[in-house]
Amino acid sequence: MINIQLLTLLLRAAGAGLLLLALVHIPIARHLKWRDDAASLSPVNEAIFHVHAIFIGIILVMMGLPCLVEPSVFVERSRAGAWMSWSFAGFWLIRLHFQWFVYPAHLWRGKRLETALHVVFTLVWAALTAVFSVCGMRQAGWIGSLDG
Repeated sequence: MINIQLLTLLLRAAGAGLLLLALVHIPIARHLKWRDDAASLSPVNEAIFHVHAIFIGIILVMMGLPCLVEPSVFVERSRAGAWMSWSFAGFWLIRLHFQWFVYPAHLWRGKRLETALHVVFTLVWAALTAVFSVCGMRQAGWIGSLDG
């Protein structure tokens, strides 16, 4: 069985990874030329695109900081911890679903780099789902003290 120290370490790693992912949105945006693509949209859609891109970064920071700075909020049982744990688990489960069933396969299948990234991000989204699900199960009392 997983112990609290390991779960805390996994939460801190998840937090660091989420903050890193927020930071790499800047070079990713440059590499994928999001500004150029957005400029071809109508003004309202361009504004929505930029606002949504910024808010994705903000959400990643808001998810990453408590994991990195205060992982006990996910481990120590509380109603707020339960809400956060299950909400984060659901968020990453939905993101994992989108990885396979919303992104068109022709964007990555048969392309070495894109396929590798698809696999890596599948593993990342699955790991985040698993960590927050374990926290949710802990919050729900489905798994014990985790000290075993």
